[in-house]
Amino acid sequence: MKRKASMTSMTARRLFVRRWRDRFREKLGILKFTFDWTIVLYLGIPGLLLGGRAYYGLWREELPALLVGLPYPVVPILLLLLLYSSGGISFYIEAADVLFLRQRPRWITGLMLRGLAASAAVQAAVLAAAIAVLSPLLVRVYGMDWTAIADFYAVTYAAKIVQMLIQQLLGVLTTGWRHLLLRSLAYSALAAGFGAWAAGAAAADAGQLASGPSTAVALSVLALLAGALGWLRFRLRGRFDAEVREEERQRTRLTALLLASAIERPKVPRPGGSRPWLFRRLRRLTRSRQPEARVAEALVKAFFRGSEWKLYTQMTLSGLAAIVLPPYPAVNLIVYAALLLLLLYWLGGHRRAFFERELMSILPLEASMEYRSTAPAMTLLLLPALVILTGALGAKLFPPLWGLPAGAVGGAVIAWWLGGLSRGLGGAMGRRRL
Repeated sequence: MKRKASMTSMTARRLFVRRWRDRFREKLGILKFTFDWTIVLYLGIPGLLLGGRAYYGLWREELPALLVGLPYPVVPILLLLLLYSSGGISFYIEAADVLFLRQRPRWITGLMLRGLAASAAVQAAVLAAAIAVLSPLLVRVYGMDWTAIADFYAVTYAAKIVQMLIQQLLGVLTTGWRHLLLRSLAYSALAAGFGAWAAGAAAADAGQLASGPSTAVALSVLALLAGALGWLRFRLRGRFDAEVREEERQRTRLTALLLASAIERPKVPRPGGSRPWLFRRLRRLTRSRQPEARVAEALVKAFFRGSEWKLYTQMTLSGLAAIVLPPYPAVNLIVYAALLLLLLYWLGGHRRAFFERELMSILPLEASMEYRSTAPAMTLLLLPALVILTGALGAKLFPPLWGLPAGAVGGAVIAWWLGGLSRGLGGAMGRRRL
């Protein structure tokens, strides 16, 4: 009786709220499963403090020459990239909703309208955060006032609504190469119109980068276009399977983004097996022929022959950008120290996983082999990244002519020192497990 009463009291609004909560819990669970929240807190809180200090400096202190000389077209390009990559519309419909098409067709419309409003609210917050980050650049470099910034935000937000409706319509109506072709044409036309408005608004007045008439015209055109696309989308009939497929694509977008670098796409097996990109030949990595040196070489080659080298390269390049881009030396040093700790923690986990494999338990290794091979293995794993990152830090803090080579040599020394230090940490962790 209670279940029957709850079903009769269910409305489209309550159904939307329940599904929104389920989606939110699902995404929160994915984030909890993907990230170690202890590491996130250790890195996130200092990152927020450093980011807030850097943002305050952009308003109050002298701007770096790189930002002062930044061309104005970079701002519309960055906003367009954000428009095309910040997600689409989620209507919160499911495959079982096909039953409501005959019983309660208004529920589908109610879900879609609320889903559109919720997606638009999320995108409004994302664009507001982006405009807030760009505000020091817009005010201090390009001379925009707050009215002009508000106009810039309004036109960008209207363009985002149009982009989401285009993405939704093309995802339901087309597939394959037609989808790619029509989406490319539609996005190119939208980018051309947005760029034309930004250029016209910049040239309207010498001291005012956004003008009222051009902004009003742009908003009117985008509002009419959004209305026409929305009317067409809600008038679609007989494509419920395609609508559910597009909804699932939006629903699993976060999962696909997080797992893209962790799960490889299945490959067609080649006759004779596939050859690795690195260490194809049996060459020595160390001069020593001691057993611990051979085990360390096997560990390093197994690491770089697998898929981990891709993430290693991404982390090194991202760390390079994080060290070079901040204009403050204190921030560069703190970011460098955080990257050292992150690399040491991550590579130490791979080293321990290597010795926990079933094959290692079969080999006749001594009990102390893991401890003895830790220093050479961690030194070799850390060496490429630390040479690059420390060289970049030296070129950033000192004259590049001698700061770069000195930093590279210092990176090799730090890799050797951290390799020996990790042996002590690994032994302490081993004793703790015992």
